Amino acid sequence: MKYLIISPLALSLFIVPRLNEISEVEKIYFCYPKLDDKSLGKDLNTISDYSKLEMITDYNYALNQSTKEELIIFIDDVSMGETGTQLTKQGYKVIGGRQITDKIEVDRQFATDLMSRIMKVPESASFTSWDRAIEFVKNNEPEDRLVFKPNDADVPKEYTYVSKDIEDMVSAMKQFKEEWKWKEDFQIQRFVKGIEVDFSAYFNGKDFLPDSMMIYFENKPFMNEDIGPATGGSIAVEFAKSIEGEFGDILNKLKPLLAKAGYKGQLAVNCIVSEEDHKPYFLEFCGRVGYPSFPIDILLVEAKGHTLHELFKALANEETPSLFAKDRMSAIVAVSVPPFPSKSGAEVLKGQPMDWDRKYNDYFFPSFIMAKDRQIVLSGTSGECMYVTCEDRTLDGAVSMLYDTYMPTLKLKNKMYRTDLGVSAKKRIKTLHEWGLI
Repeated sequence: MKYLIISPLALSLFIVPRLNEISEVEKIYFCYPKLDDKSLGKDLNTISDYSKLEMITDYNYALNQSTKEELIIFIDDVSMGETGTQLTKQGYKVIGGRQITDKIEVDRQFATDLMSRIMKVPESASFTSWDRAIEFVKNNEPEDRLVFKPNDADVPKEYTYVSKDIEDMVSAMKQFKEEWKWKEDFQIQRFVKGIEVDFSAYFNGKDFLPDSMMIYFENKPFMNEDIGPATGGSIAVEFAKSIEGEFGDILNKLKPLLAKAGYKGQLAVNCIVSEEDHKPYFLEFCGRVGYPSFPIDILLVEAKGHTLHELFKALANEETPSLFAKDRMSAIVAVSVPPFPSKSGAEVLKGQPMDWDRKYNDYFFPSFIMAKDRQIVLSGTSGECMYVTCEDRTLDGAVSMLYDTYMPTLKLKNKMYRTDLGVSAKKRIKTLHEWGLI
Protein backbone atom coordinates (compact mmCIF):
# COMPACT_ATOMS: atom_id res chain seq x y z
CA MET A 1 0.00 0.00 0.00
CA LYS A 2 1.16 3.53 -0.79
CA TYR A 3 0.22 7.04 0.30
CA LEU A 4 0.22 10.27 -1.66
CA ILE A 5 -0.04 13.33 0.57
CA ILE A 6 -0.84 16.51 -1.38
CA SER A 7 0.08 19.46 0.81
CA PRO A 8 -0.05 23.03 -0.56
CA LEU A 9 1.67 24.43 2.56
CA ALA A 10 3.39 21.28 3.87
CA LEU A 11 1.30 21.37 7.05
CA SER A 12 1.04 17.62 7.63
CA LEU A 13 4.63 16.43 7.26
CA PHE A 14 4.36 15.33 10.91
CA ILE A 15 2.13 12.36 9.99
CA VAL A 16 4.86 10.62 7.97
CA PRO A 17 6.42 8.74 10.96
CA ARG A 18 2.94 7.42 11.89
CA LEU A 19 2.49 5.91 8.43
CA ASN A 20 6.15 4.94 8.06
CA GLU A 21 5.92 2.46 10.95
CA ILE A 22 3.09 0.46 9.33
CA SER A 23 4.49 -2.67 7.71
CA GLU A 24 1.99 -2.81 4.83
CA VAL A 25 2.83 0.79 3.82
CA GLU A 26 5.69 0.56 1.34
CA LYS A 27 5.91 4.17 0.09
CA ILE A 28 4.86 7.66 1.17
CA TYR A 29 4.91 10.38 -1.48
CA PHE A 30 4.72 13.89 -0.04
CA CYS A 31 3.79 16.39 -2.74
CA TYR A 32 4.81 19.93 -1.84
CA PRO A 33 4.44 21.93 -5.06
CA LYS A 34 6.50 25.00 -4.07
CA LEU A 35 9.41 24.67 -6.45
CA ASP A 36 11.30 27.55 -4.80
CA ASP A 37 11.63 25.68 -1.49
CA LYS A 38 14.20 22.94 -1.98
CA SER A 39 14.93 22.50 1.73
CA LEU A 40 11.68 21.22 3.19
CA GLY A 41 11.89 17.46 3.70
CA LYS A 42 15.38 17.28 2.20
CA ASP A 43 17.18 14.04 3.13
CA LEU A 44 14.55 13.12 5.74
CA ASN A 45 14.49 9.61 4.28
CA THR A 46 17.97 9.09 5.74
CA ILE A 47 16.27 8.99 9.16
CA SER A 48 14.55 5.72 10.10
CA ASP A 49 11.22 7.35 11.01
CA TYR A 50 11.01 8.77 7.46
CA SER A 51 12.66 5.93 5.51
CA LYS A 52 9.68 5.39 3.17
CA LEU A 53 9.29 9.10 2.35
CA GLU A 54 9.83 10.59 -1.09
CA MET A 55 9.40 14.34 -1.53
CA ILE A 56 7.88 15.34 -4.90
CA THR A 57 6.56 18.53 -6.51
CA ASP A 58 4.14 16.95 -9.02
CA TYR A 59 1.54 14.49 -7.75
CA ASN A 60 1.29 12.92 -11.21
CA TYR A 61 4.67 11.29 -10.53
CA ALA A 62 3.12 9.29 -7.68
CA LEU A 63 0.06 8.41 -9.77
CA ASN A 64 2.32 6.99 -12.49
CA GLN A 65 4.20 4.89 -9.92
CA SER A 66 1.08 3.39 -8.32
CA THR A 67 -2.12 1.53 -9.08
CA LYS A 68 -5.46 2.98 -8.01
CA GLU A 69 -6.08 -0.04 -5.80
CA GLU A 70 -2.88 0.36 -3.74
CA LEU A 71 -2.89 4.15 -3.34
CA ILE A 72 -4.61 6.34 -0.73
CA ILE A 73 -4.49 10.07 -1.49
CA PHE A 74 -4.70 12.53 1.40
CA ILE A 75 -5.21 16.25 0.68
CA ASP A 76 -4.37 18.09 3.88
CA ASP A 77 -5.56 21.64 3.23
CA VAL A 78 -8.04 23.92 1.50
CA SER A 79 -7.58 25.11 -2.15
CA MET A 80 -7.15 21.64 -3.69
CA GLY A 81 -10.84 20.80 -3.99
CA GLU A 82 -10.92 20.68 -7.77
CA THR A 83 -7.92 18.35 -7.78
CA GLY A 84 -9.52 16.05 -5.21
CA THR A 85 -12.83 15.99 -7.05
CA GLN A 86 -11.17 15.10 -10.38
CA LEU A 87 -8.99 12.37 -8.85
CA THR A 88 -12.08 10.85 -7.22
CA LYS A 89 -13.87 10.81 -10.57
CA GLN A 90 -10.85 8.98 -12.02
CA GLY A 91 -11.34 6.22 -9.46
CA TYR A 92 -8.73 7.12 -6.84
CA LYS A 93 -9.39 6.90 -3.10
CA VAL A 94 -9.16 10.51 -1.93
CA ILE A 95 -9.42 11.80 1.63
CA GLY A 96 -10.03 15.55 1.88
CA GLY A 97 -10.17 18.01 -0.99
CA ARG A 98 -13.59 18.53 -2.57
CA GLN A 99 -14.89 21.60 -4.34
CA ILE A 100 -17.84 21.97 -1.97
CA THR A 101 -15.68 21.80 1.16
CA ASP A 102 -13.35 24.44 -0.31
CA LYS A 103 -16.35 26.65 -1.06
CA ILE A 104 -17.95 26.43 2.38
CA GLU A 105 -14.62 27.31 4.03
CA VAL A 106 -13.49 30.12 1.71
CA ASP A 107 -16.82 31.71 0.71
CA ARG A 108 -17.99 32.90 4.11
CA GLN A 109 -21.24 34.41 2.90
CA PHE A 110 -22.21 31.22 1.06
CA ALA A 111 -21.47 29.23 4.22
CA THR A 112 -23.44 31.66 6.39
CA ASP A 113 -26.45 31.46 4.06
CA LEU A 114 -26.24 27.65 4.04
CA MET A 115 -26.04 27.35 7.81
CA SER A 116 -28.87 29.84 8.38
CA ARG A 117 -31.20 26.97 7.37
CA ILE A 118 -29.69 24.69 10.02
CA MET A 119 -28.69 26.84 13.02
CA LYS A 120 -28.57 30.41 14.20
CA VAL A 121 -26.11 32.77 12.50
CA PRO A 122 -24.91 36.24 13.50
CA GLU A 123 -26.04 39.17 11.36
CA SER A 124 -23.53 39.34 8.48
CA ALA A 125 -22.80 41.31 5.31
CA SER A 126 -20.22 40.80 2.53
CA PHE A 127 -18.28 43.51 0.68
CA THR A 128 -15.90 43.79 -2.25
CA SER A 129 -14.94 47.40 -1.58
CA TRP A 130 -13.03 48.83 1.39
CA ASP A 131 -14.81 52.17 1.18
CA ARG A 132 -18.29 50.63 1.19
CA ALA A 133 -17.38 48.29 4.05
CA ILE A 134 -15.95 51.12 6.17
CA GLU A 135 -19.00 53.27 5.49
CA PHE A 136 -21.24 50.37 6.58
CA VAL A 137 -19.27 50.00 9.81
CA LYS A 138 -19.50 53.74 10.58
CA ASN A 139 -23.31 53.55 10.42
CA ASN A 140 -23.44 51.36 13.54
CA GLU A 141 -23.76 52.53 17.14
CA PRO A 142 -20.39 53.68 18.59
CA GLU A 143 -20.32 50.93 21.23
CA ASP A 144 -21.20 48.08 18.81
CA ARG A 145 -18.69 45.26 18.36
CA LEU A 146 -18.11 43.75 14.91
CA VAL A 147 -15.91 41.04 13.41
CA PHE A 148 -13.89 41.42 10.21
CA LYS A 149 -13.33 38.19 8.19
CA PRO A 150 -11.49 37.88 4.85
CA ASN A 151 -13.17 35.81 2.13
CA ASP A 152 -9.85 34.34 0.95
CA ALA A 153 -7.99 31.34 2.35
CA ASP A 154 -4.65 32.91 1.40
CA VAL A 155 -5.11 35.85 3.77
CA PRO A 156 -3.14 35.34 7.03
CA LYS A 157 -5.14 34.59 10.17
CA GLU A 158 -4.13 37.85 11.86
CA TYR A 159 -6.46 39.73 9.51
CA THR A 160 -9.49 38.18 11.16
CA TYR A 161 -10.28 40.87 13.70
CA VAL A 162 -12.74 41.28 16.60
CA SER A 163 -13.20 44.96 17.43
CA LYS A 164 -13.64 46.60 20.82
CA ASP A 165 -16.05 49.19 19.35
CA ILE A 166 -16.79 50.92 16.03
CA GLU A 167 -13.88 53.35 16.23
CA ASP A 168 -11.53 50.42 16.79
CA MET A 169 -12.95 48.53 13.79
CA VAL A 170 -12.68 51.53 11.46
CA SER A 171 -9.07 52.08 12.54
CA ALA A 172 -8.18 48.41 11.98
CA MET A 173 -9.83 48.31 8.56
CA LYS A 174 -8.01 51.45 7.40
CA GLN A 175 -4.73 49.85 8.42
CA PHE A 176 -5.68 46.58 6.67
CA LYS A 177 -6.53 48.53 3.51
CA GLU A 178 -3.01 49.97 3.36
CA GLU A 179 -1.44 46.53 3.79
CA TRP A 180 -3.85 44.52 1.61
CA LYS A 181 -2.35 42.36 -1.17
CA TRP A 182 -5.35 40.13 -1.83
CA LYS A 183 -8.73 40.30 -3.50
CA GLU A 184 -11.07 42.83 -1.88
CA ASP A 185 -13.65 40.40 -0.59
CA PHE A 186 -14.57 40.20 3.09
CA GLN A 187 -17.39 39.75 5.56
CA ILE A 188 -18.48 42.00 8.42
CA GLN A 189 -20.27 40.10 11.18
CA ARG A 190 -21.99 41.26 14.35
CA PHE A 191 -20.18 40.06 17.46
CA VAL A 192 -21.99 37.51 19.64
CA LYS A 193 -20.84 37.38 23.25
CA GLY A 194 -20.47 33.85 24.54
CA ILE A 195 -18.33 30.70 24.50
CA GLU A 196 -16.41 29.80 21.35
CA VAL A 197 -16.16 26.09 20.54
CA ASP A 198 -15.59 23.86 17.51
CA PHE A 199 -17.35 20.57 16.88
CA SER A 200 -16.35 18.19 14.09
CA ALA A 201 -16.58 14.60 12.92
CA TYR A 202 -14.99 12.29 10.34
CA PHE A 203 -17.13 11.39 7.28
CA ASN A 204 -16.45 8.29 5.15
CA GLY A 205 -18.36 9.34 2.02
CA LYS A 206 -21.67 8.01 3.31
CA ASP A 207 -21.79 8.51 7.06
CA PHE A 208 -19.86 9.83 10.04
CA LEU A 209 -17.61 7.44 11.90
CA PRO A 210 -19.12 6.58 15.29
CA ASP A 211 -17.65 8.36 18.32
CA SER A 212 -15.69 10.71 16.03
CA MET A 213 -17.29 13.98 17.16
CA MET A 214 -14.55 16.21 18.53
CA ILE A 215 -15.41 19.00 20.96
CA TYR A 216 -12.51 21.40 20.51
CA PHE A 217 -11.36 24.50 22.39
CA GLU A 218 -8.65 26.60 20.73
CA ASN A 219 -6.81 29.83 21.51
CA LYS A 220 -5.27 31.48 18.45
CA PRO A 221 -3.43 34.52 19.91
CA PHE A 222 0.32 34.11 20.16
CA MET A 223 0.83 34.94 23.83
CA ASN A 224 -0.67 33.99 27.21
CA GLU A 225 -4.08 35.43 28.13
CA ASP A 226 -4.85 35.82 24.40
CA ILE A 227 -2.46 38.72 23.86
CA GLY A 228 -0.79 39.29 20.52
CA PRO A 229 -1.54 38.46 16.88
CA ALA A 230 -3.72 35.53 15.91
CA THR A 231 -1.92 32.44 14.67
CA GLY A 232 -3.29 29.23 13.19
CA GLY A 233 -3.70 28.05 16.78
CA SER A 234 -1.33 28.36 19.75
CA ILE A 235 -2.97 26.03 22.30
CA ALA A 236 -5.95 23.68 22.18
CA VAL A 237 -7.84 21.02 24.11
CA GLU A 238 -10.37 18.46 22.85
CA PHE A 239 -12.25 15.28 23.61
CA ALA A 240 -14.26 12.81 21.52
CA LYS A 241 -17.88 11.77 21.99
CA SER A 242 -20.76 10.13 20.20
CA ILE A 243 -22.50 12.16 17.49
CA GLU A 244 -25.48 13.29 19.54
CA GLY A 245 -27.02 16.31 21.22
CA GLU A 246 -27.40 19.73 19.60
CA PHE A 247 -23.94 19.66 18.01
CA GLY A 248 -24.52 16.15 16.66
CA ASP A 249 -27.91 17.16 15.22
CA ILE A 250 -26.25 19.99 13.28
CA LEU A 251 -23.60 17.67 11.84
CA ASN A 252 -26.20 15.09 10.85
CA LYS A 253 -28.10 17.74 8.89
CA LEU A 254 -24.95 18.26 6.79
CA LYS A 255 -24.66 14.58 5.81
CA PRO A 256 -26.59 14.91 2.50
CA LEU A 257 -24.28 17.74 1.37
CA LEU A 258 -21.16 15.70 2.14
CA ALA A 259 -22.52 12.46 0.69
CA LYS A 260 -23.52 14.15 -2.57
CA ALA A 261 -19.92 15.33 -2.98
CA GLY A 262 -18.50 11.96 -1.94
CA TYR A 263 -16.46 13.78 0.67
CA LYS A 264 -14.19 11.72 2.91
CA GLY A 265 -12.49 13.42 5.82
CA GLN A 266 -13.12 15.75 8.69
CA LEU A 267 -15.68 18.55 8.75
CA ALA A 268 -15.57 21.13 11.56
CA VAL A 269 -18.07 23.80 12.52
CA ASN A 270 -16.78 26.77 14.47
CA CYS A 271 -19.46 28.45 16.54
CA ILE A 272 -20.07 30.68 19.52
CA VAL A 273 -22.65 29.69 22.10
CA SER A 274 -24.49 32.86 23.11
CA GLU A 275 -24.55 33.73 26.78
CA GLU A 276 -28.07 35.17 26.23
CA ASP A 277 -29.96 32.17 24.83
CA HIS A 278 -27.32 29.39 25.22
CA LYS A 279 -27.69 28.55 21.52
CA PRO A 280 -24.79 27.93 19.10
CA TYR A 281 -24.31 30.61 16.40
CA PHE A 282 -22.42 29.60 13.26
CA LEU A 283 -19.09 31.34 12.61
CA GLU A 284 -17.24 29.33 9.95
CA PHE A 285 -16.43 25.92 8.47
CA CYS A 286 -13.20 23.97 8.29
CA GLY A 287 -13.75 21.50 5.45
CA ARG A 288 -10.54 19.51 6.02
CA VAL A 289 -8.40 18.28 8.90
CA GLY A 290 -7.55 21.11 11.26
CA TYR A 291 -4.37 22.58 12.62
CA PRO A 292 -3.43 22.22 15.38
CA SER A 293 -6.32 19.79 16.02
CA PHE A 294 -5.15 16.96 13.73
CA PRO A 295 -2.29 15.77 16.01
CA ILE A 296 -4.61 15.47 19.00
CA ASP A 297 -7.20 13.68 16.86
CA ILE A 298 -4.45 11.15 16.16
CA LEU A 299 -3.69 10.83 19.89
CA LEU A 300 -7.33 9.95 20.62
CA VAL A 301 -7.20 7.22 17.95
CA GLU A 302 -3.98 5.81 19.39
CA ALA A 303 -5.35 6.02 22.94
CA LYS A 304 -7.90 3.39 21.89
CA GLY A 305 -5.21 1.13 20.45
CA HIS A 306 -5.68 2.06 16.79
CA THR A 307 -3.53 3.87 14.22
CA LEU A 308 -3.77 6.77 11.81
CA HIS A 309 -3.44 4.19 9.03
CA GLU A 310 -6.60 2.46 10.28
CA LEU A 311 -8.43 5.80 10.30
CA PHE A 312 -7.36 6.58 6.73
CA LYS A 313 -8.34 3.09 5.53
CA ALA A 314 -11.76 3.37 7.16
CA LEU A 315 -12.39 6.69 5.42
CA ALA A 316 -11.05 5.53 2.07
CA ASN A 317 -13.01 2.26 2.10
CA GLU A 318 -16.26 3.68 3.54
CA GLU A 319 -16.03 1.60 6.71
CA THR A 320 -17.50 2.60 10.10
CA PRO A 321 -15.31 1.32 12.94
CA SER A 322 -15.25 3.06 16.32
CA LEU A 323 -11.68 4.34 16.51
CA PHE A 324 -11.67 7.25 18.99
CA ALA A 325 -11.24 7.04 22.77
CA LYS A 326 -14.13 8.80 24.50
CA ASP A 327 -12.63 8.67 28.00
CA ARG A 328 -9.57 10.84 27.34
CA MET A 329 -8.68 14.52 27.12
CA SER A 330 -6.06 15.56 24.57
CA ALA A 331 -4.10 18.81 24.58
CA ILE A 332 -1.58 20.56 22.34
CA VAL A 333 0.88 23.46 22.37
CA ALA A 334 2.49 25.00 19.29
CA VAL A 335 6.22 25.69 19.61
CA SER A 336 7.96 28.29 17.46
CA VAL A 337 11.16 30.32 17.25
CA PRO A 338 11.83 33.91 16.12
CA PRO A 339 11.11 35.51 13.69
CA PHE A 340 7.68 33.86 14.09
CA PRO A 341 4.94 35.13 14.12
CA SER A 342 6.45 37.22 11.31
CA LYS A 343 5.98 35.55 7.92
CA SER A 344 9.37 36.73 6.67
CA GLY A 345 12.96 35.99 7.63
CA ALA A 346 12.55 32.28 8.43
CA GLU A 347 15.30 31.30 5.99
CA VAL A 348 17.91 32.17 8.66
CA LEU A 349 16.67 29.17 10.65
CA LYS A 350 17.78 26.64 8.04
CA GLY A 351 19.95 23.99 9.66
CA GLN A 352 19.08 24.85 13.27
CA PRO A 353 19.00 21.57 15.26
CA MET A 354 15.97 20.33 17.16
CA ASP A 355 15.78 17.24 19.34
CA TRP A 356 13.76 15.71 22.19
CA ASP A 357 13.71 12.60 24.37
CA ARG A 358 12.70 9.86 21.93
CA LYS A 359 10.99 7.76 24.60
CA TYR A 360 8.24 10.40 24.33
CA ASN A 361 8.26 10.34 20.54
CA ASP A 362 4.51 9.77 20.24
CA TYR A 363 3.80 13.20 21.69
CA PHE A 364 6.05 15.28 19.42
CA PHE A 365 4.90 16.37 15.95
CA PRO A 366 7.73 18.25 14.15
CA SER A 367 6.91 20.59 11.26
CA PHE A 368 8.92 22.34 8.52
CA ILE A 369 12.02 20.20 8.88
CA MET A 370 14.82 18.57 6.89
CA ALA A 371 17.73 16.30 7.78
CA LYS A 372 21.40 17.09 8.14
CA ASP A 373 23.87 14.32 8.98
CA ARG A 374 20.83 12.10 9.70
CA GLN A 375 19.54 14.50 12.36
CA ILE A 376 16.36 16.58 12.27
CA VAL A 377 16.98 20.30 11.69
CA LEU A 378 14.74 23.22 10.74
CA SER A 379 14.28 23.74 7.00
CA GLY A 380 14.01 27.54 7.15
CA THR A 381 10.49 27.38 5.70
CA SER A 382 8.77 28.82 8.78
CA GLY A 383 9.41 29.70 12.41
CA GLU A 384 6.70 27.18 13.34
CA CYS A 385 8.65 24.12 14.46
CA MET A 386 6.73 21.64 16.52
CA TYR A 387 3.51 20.60 18.22
CA VAL A 388 3.89 19.06 21.67
CA THR A 389 0.88 17.04 22.81
CA CYS A 390 -0.48 14.83 25.54
CA GLU A 391 -3.59 12.81 26.38
CA ASP A 392 -4.85 11.65 29.76
CA ARG A 393 -8.06 10.80 31.56
CA THR A 394 -8.19 14.35 32.96
CA LEU A 395 -7.35 17.74 31.50
CA ASP A 396 -5.13 18.59 34.48
CA GLY A 397 -3.22 15.34 33.98
CA ALA A 398 -2.64 16.00 30.27
CA VAL A 399 -1.49 19.58 30.87
CA SER A 400 0.82 18.58 33.70
CA MET A 401 2.53 15.82 31.70
CA LEU A 402 2.96 18.08 28.68
CA TYR A 403 4.59 20.95 30.58
CA ASP A 404 6.42 19.02 33.30
CA THR A 405 7.56 15.87 31.47
CA TYR A 406 7.57 16.26 27.68
CA MET A 407 8.31 19.94 27.00
CA PRO A 408 11.48 20.11 29.16
CA THR A 409 13.12 17.48 26.92
CA LEU A 410 12.73 19.62 23.78
CA LYS A 411 16.12 21.02 22.79
CA LEU A 412 15.45 24.01 20.56
CA LYS A 413 17.22 27.37 20.72
CA ASN A 414 14.93 30.34 21.52
CA LYS A 415 11.80 28.18 21.66
CA MET A 416 8.54 30.05 22.32
CA TYR A 417 5.21 28.66 23.48
CA ARG A 418 2.21 29.55 25.62
CA THR A 419 2.22 28.35 29.23
CA ASP A 420 -1.51 28.72 29.98
CA LEU A 421 -2.80 25.59 28.25
CA GLY A 422 -6.11 24.42 29.71
CA VAL A 423 -6.99 27.59 31.64
CA SER A 424 -9.48 28.96 29.10
CA ALA A 425 -10.66 25.49 28.02
CA LYS A 426 -11.53 24.46 31.56
CA LYS A 427 -13.74 27.53 32.03
CA ARG A 428 -15.45 27.01 28.67
CA ILE A 429 -16.08 23.32 29.31
CA LYS A 430 -17.60 24.10 32.73
CA THR A 431 -19.89 26.77 31.27
CA LEU A 432 -21.10 24.64 28.34
CA HIS A 433 -21.77 21.80 30.75
CA GLU A 434 -23.87 24.11 32.94
CA TRP A 435 -25.79 25.25 29.85
CA GLY A 436 -26.52 21.65 28.84
CA LEU A 437 -24.53 21.65 25.58
CA ILE A 438 -21.98 19.01 26.67
